Amino acid sequence: MIVVAFGQCSLDLEWVPPSTPIIVVHNDDLLADSACVHPRVLHLRPGTNLGFGRGVNLALCQVTSPRVVICNPDMELKRAHFRALTIECEGDLVTVPLVRAAGQPMASVVPYPTAPLLVMGTFRVIRVAPPGSRRRAWLTRLLGRWGEERRWSVTTPIGRYSLQRFWVPGAAFSIDTDLLRAVGGFDERYFLYLEDTDLCRRLAARDSGLGVIVAEVVPGFHEVGGSARTSDATLLVRRSQWKSAVLYASRQTGVGWRVAEVVLRLGAIVSLASNYIGRMTAHRRSGPTPIT
Repeated sequence: MIVVAFGQCSLDLEWVPPSTPIIVVHNDDLLADSACVHPRVLHLRPGTNLGFGRGVNLALCQVTSPRVVICNPDMELKRAHFRALTIECEGDLVTVPLVRAAGQPMASVVPYPTAPLLVMGTFRVIRVAPPGSRRRAWLTRLLGRWGEERRWSVTTPIGRYSLQRFWVPGAAFSIDTDLLRAVGGFDERYFLYLEDTDLCRRLAARDSGLGVIVAEVVPGFHEVGGSARTSDATLLVRRSQWKSAVLYASRQTGVGWRVAEVVLRLGAIVSLASNYIGRMTAHRRSGPTPIT
């Protein structure tokens, strides 16, 4: 199993059998070796924050098992989830149902984003239409087939789904080690966000018959954003989201994607400028009070 740790002071490994080798990539110094209680942990400390994809690729060089489980550090899983992730299958990816810490269901597989949807998601337009609201219902209709599939995928039924249509989020999944190596692992140009979407697209392009299995097991818990606990980490995440969206759009074909790329590049510039101004304003406000 590979875990890329950042912003974590503890790591729950009780759900992993003692015989399973675990590789923990430390993207910062917060997580002590002693906080990773398991008899077979290999710690990799690159000395810098590699991001998620590069971190997995670094650990992949050390993997000797035919299959590898990739898992986020902010998860709460049980031994049953490990058994589900390591079921015998022929090449397919395997994932498990997840819910947020507050209990809301999460999608185990997601339809690939269209150009308008990627722009809307990166600009966080979706936040104006919370789940269950009338605005969300109208937005779902506006998005057509993608909207219906996305609404359905939030409570993904157990089963097998084609990687031609759906990608699997990188929170917790397993994959054939040779298959992951065959496509070069994760694209290291993605620091964070969309690296899992890109990986699934490349896997599907290599083998049109590949799928992802949503295993039949009770949902595990995922503390979404649990690694971004400081303002600097939150800013890093946001910058990464813009950069990844631009990169993803640039690699797709079609006029719509070219328009999306331009819009996202402009949005990234505006977002960067806004964050800079906000930080400068906060710094001035926190400065020493002049003596009068």
